[in-house]
Amino acid sequence: MSHRAIFKKRRWDREDGTPSGANSRAGSASRTPLRDNDDSDLEEETEEDFKRIQELLSQRLQSLELAVDPENIEVNKEDRRGASDRRQYHAEALNKARITSEATTINDIIRSLTMSRTEVSSSSRELLLAQLYKLIVTKPILIYNEENIGSSNYVDEEKVQKVVNLFIESNYRTEVEFLYLYRSVVALLISNIDDFGEMISTDLLNKIRSLIQEPATSVITNENKANLITGFIAITLVLHNGSSSFGIDDKINWLMEIAEGYSTSAVLLRKNIESGDREHSTLVNDKNEDKRLINEAYTKVDHEISVAASALSGVACFISLLPKGDYLNEIVETLLIRIITLLDEEDLRDVSRASARVIAVIYELYSYDDVEDQEDEDYEEFNPNGPYYEQGLLFAKLERLANLSTKRISKKDKKQAHSIFRNILNTLKVYVDPIRREQVRRRSPEGLEIIGNIMDSTYIRLSKYKSLPINSWVLYSRLRILKWSFSFGLHDQLVCNESIRDILRDEDGEHGGGFEIDQGLLQEESSYKNFVSDYMDSKHIHDDRRRTEKIRKERTQKVVDEAHRLNVSS
Repeated sequence: MSHRAIFKKRRWDREDGTPSGANSRAGSASRTPLRDNDDSDLEEETEEDFKRIQELLSQRLQSLELAVDPENIEVNKEDRRGASDRRQYHAEALNKARITSEATTINDIIRSLTMSRTEVSSSSRELLLAQLYKLIVTKPILIYNEENIGSSNYVDEEKVQKVVNLFIESNYRTEVEFLYLYRSVVALLISNIDDFGEMISTDLLNKIRSLIQEPATSVITNENKANLITGFIAITLVLHNGSSSFGIDDKINWLMEIAEGYSTSAVLLRKNIESGDREHSTLVNDKNEDKRLINEAYTKVDHEISVAASALSGVACFISLLPKGDYLNEIVETLLIRIITLLDEEDLRDVSRASARVIAVIYELYSYDDVEDQEDEDYEEFNPNGPYYEQGLLFAKLERLANLSTKRISKKDKKQAHSIFRNILNTLKVYVDPIRREQVRRRSPEGLEIIGNIMDSTYIRLSKYKSLPINSWVLYSRLRILKWSFSFGLHDQLVCNESIRDILRDEDGEHGGGFEIDQGLLQEESSYKNFVSDYMDSKHIHDDRRRTEKIRKERTQKVVDEAHRLNVSS
């Protein structure tokens, strides 16, 4: 069965609409919404996240067991061991106990991470950080803190600041240690932006930007640079959503420069490999060694492609943070010229697909003129009322990519590529048609039918009666970022965390406020009463939500004002 058939119109819920518990990891992962063939590997990445953490924990625990196994220690030599060796031995034993114990808390792990490396080795820190990230995303911090309020397990601003400081002070020595430290920082900050938003300081943002811009190292690899970019996007998206868009245009331009630079580098490197002009090739006579160098070079190409694709994902998200109007139109009209150049990089399929998603977002958000006689004009080749004047040329490029056939692309990738380019081409054709565009924007019955024909909508079940539709490229681009941030714990975050849920809410009031009500469940009298009760409960907390939103905007503005004062755009 195809991925499209599995996920089309599927709803993700328990029967009672409650979030999954900490031990229902598989269920939570399966309920997280995904698209059809356009990037169906998103689900695989989620499962791989969990497997990677489990494997890392298993491997590190085995090494710790060897380190602390009494059978591997000669008791009669105990007195020969120095004080530092004994401290290391006891620290390893304590780390093992903390990881294997179900009672281990987030604060326990943070406490261990603040110890010196003579007490907690790099290997142990990798294990602790993987466990920390797992704990953060398994149960939303809002629920976790509510359950532990007044206890020593409560995760307050001081504890979170300690984790942030570990990152700012570069307290990491391995690629894995860096990755899970960074993902833990991002997940903690955006999971409770109201309380932890003040820790998104200029120092933190500048640190992230500098790591992205500096040359790759054995720790900050290009693969980790792609993660750095995605985390930066997540923080910016949650911080600026519904509030100030100050500096977003500069960030869009910065990410475009990164995408263009890494794409160019990847193309040149691939050409060098295929022409035989690769590093050290003239010095290698061993075929196996030559093969190893070729594989390493292709891996470098893949990692550079991932950096460019991540940057383009950020461009799509950041465009959606700008208010609609003439200024946004001006930005995207200029941007499209650069994006279409990257769309043509068919050998860099991830870059090409990411570019196509940016184009789809642009066409969704563009403010079109109300031209009454447009339907009578022939705008097939050139369209003055659209983001890109040479419309026919753009459509032809997408048509070619949708039908591209090459031996370099596997059957699975070819199917995914054909699906995404075809869907985006159909989306663009809808948005340049004034009648169909208006139907889609109003979510009229005809508009919903059109959406169903150009993409497969996904629904996230939030309660027994309420679902959150993912039926636009804007929402899908944001979903990808949240998916990276919370992995297999995303569904629970969306159920209980208003600020995260708002990221995927359709802001246009005529679209129904971003929710869909299951009318079939309201036919019975008891169901209707329950629905009314739920509605009144939500109405009572509306004022609290508005107050919280006001506080969040004030904090966001404080960060923006500070950045403006220091004359930085980050």
